[in-house]
Amino acid sequence: MSKTESGDKKYYRVLNILNRLNEGPVRIAALCAEFNISERSIQRDIERINLTGFQLDNPSKGVYAFAPGVSLKNYNLNSEQLSVLVLMRELAAGLGGAITDAFDKVFARATKSPGADSLFYAIGAKALNPLTRKFYEDIVFAIENRKKIKMLYASASGARERVVCPVKILTSESFFYLMAIPEPGPADGAKFIKYRVDRVRSLKILPDEFTPPSRETVKKVLGSATTIWGVNEGKTEKITLRAEGAAADFMINKEILPRQKVSKPGPDGAVTVAATIHHRMEVVPLVLHWLPEITVTAPDTLKAEVKARISEYLKKQA
Repeated sequence: MSKTESGDKKYYRVLNILNRLNEGPVRIAALCAEFNISERSIQRDIERINLTGFQLDNPSKGVYAFAPGVSLKNYNLNSEQLSVLVLMRELAAGLGGAITDAFDKVFARATKSPGADSLFYAIGAKALNPLTRKFYEDIVFAIENRKKIKMLYASASGARERVVCPVKILTSESFFYLMAIPEPGPADGAKFIKYRVDRVRSLKILPDEFTPPSRETVKKVLGSATTIWGVNEGKTEKITLRAEGAAADFMINKEILPRQKVSKPGPDGAVTVAATIHHRMEVVPLVLHWLPEITVTAPDTLKAEVKARISEYLKKQA
């Protein structure tokens, strides 16, 4: 079979699944039997649809449906246009970076697609590091089928095998992360750990299944994170900044910190910025970037950390 014929069949199948989703939930097993292909191939079709922007829910194992409010009628596209949309999204994802971002913006503008929960949660730029693509489909499959995975992970302390229950895919600052729970699996008080996937040396899907944490629990952990550092179920910390000049304009017009509140400009144009963070690294890079137009006013421990980093930098420049 030629590559062209294979591609034609693939996109015909995706279009067929899209039309069925418009009528109601679809079952992976039934699609496998009808198209006479593997479960993994159907999962890839579902992934293409999800990544294109047609948000999907996974109400039960092996079952998918459009998220509430999603309908092909909302898109005002014919069959050929839908096929092109799916194809172009896949090409854009392969190019990554600005191309992927541009496609997402064009899609949102053209379709007015509503947001919904999915197994993908993008934090910041939606660009996947090409080095991590080889594990992407296996991780998606494991999450959707509630399968544990065994991986050889190279952390700062060295490489070792870990068995985890995968929960969510995260992207932040052009890196691809896996949010997972170590064995034995989800339970009250279970700790979520983030693994940078470009540090995974090998990955194997295990036959063992696990019961995933509730959506409410995952949503609480993700919270209002604006960077990967904000994905944390632990304690929070209130911080206050003073911004002036260009930094004040930036903070007024862009919500960069979680739970950010900006005061009205004072006579000198300066503003007070209050936020609630999970991790200091949610705010430290921002302060360093805008020095000297942003200063920390509280807490004192954050002031000390910024001073220490500046002092260490100056020592290295001496």
